[in-house]
Amino acid sequence: MLDHVPDPVEPVPFAYWCERSTYGSADADLDEPDCFVLYSAATPDLAIRRIREEARNLLSGLPEDERPVLGWAEGPGRVRAIGALHRGRACGFTLRHGDGWSEWIVRPYPVFPVGPAALLPLLPLEPDPCGGCAHCA
Repeated sequence: MLDHVPDPVEPVPFAYWCERSTYGSADADLDEPDCFVLYSAATPDLAIRRIREEARNLLSGLPEDERPVLGWAEGPGRVRAIGALHRGRACGFTLRHGDGWSEWIVRPYPVFPVGPAALLPLLPLEPDPCGGCAHCA
């Protein structure tokens, strides 16, 4: 009989690197974004929730009949994105709003145990608004 059963190997913990690029017009495919924001989320659910809130904020200025359905940020699309992030895969979303569009990319990255004070300079909790794009204005 086995007296000691070893503990399962602890998986590497992940945090989730989020990027949002906002363009002022559909012709901006090859140009620099009007706004580029980086932030980190502690869980896949928090990353997708933040994206959903930003998308709703961008759409709030549009007339009701021009607002697209956020299927990718709610319901099955949200579940699939969270599942992909839990499996260590990246996911991305694109949203057209008025004349512009935004895209979000979320990538898992390994987090190694360090004190919270060491992470603060590297991982801003709230990005500074640019003031120039539809989301930050």
